[in-house]
Amino acid sequence: MSSAASALLRRSVARELRDGPPRLGGVSAASGWWSLARGFASSVSVGGDIVEAAPGVSLQRARTWDEGVSSKFSTTPLEDIFKEKKVVIFGLPGAYTGVCSMQHVPSYKNNIDKFKAKGVDSVICVAVNDPYVMNAWAEKLQVKDVVVGICSGW
Repeated sequence: MSSAASALLRRSVARELRDGPPRLGGVSAASGWWSLARGFASSVSVGGDIVEAAPGVSLQRARTWDEGVSSKFSTTPLEDIFKEKKVVIFGLPGAYTGVCSMQHVPSYKNNIDKFKAKGVDSVICVAVNDPYVMNAWAEKLQVKDVVVGICSGW
């Protein structure tokens, strides 16, 4: 990391420690996010329609920096991910966590043929990391071609 980037990161962290998380419309971004997530989670059930539960929502897919630049850092609407598709979605506390890296994600990779046999179109892993960390982690675990990484982090 360059010294300029390091200095910027230190200032950003110091500002958040001093002032708290960023605020959106008078509400802390963090509390707003968790409130949205709780509401979303309570409105979706197995076999439910995620697109209806969160209309207009878009998420980041795992990708390289160059892919981000070439796509102008675009997001993917939930409709493109879920509409008229059979999807297995699972969440994790974060990329590179021990049990998730050694057992959780590999279990989905090892069972991908069983999911496909049941008509599953895609298997999606959601974690709070950014798209670049999710991409690097998927490459490290050799799951990039079988598990789609979706980022719920900032």
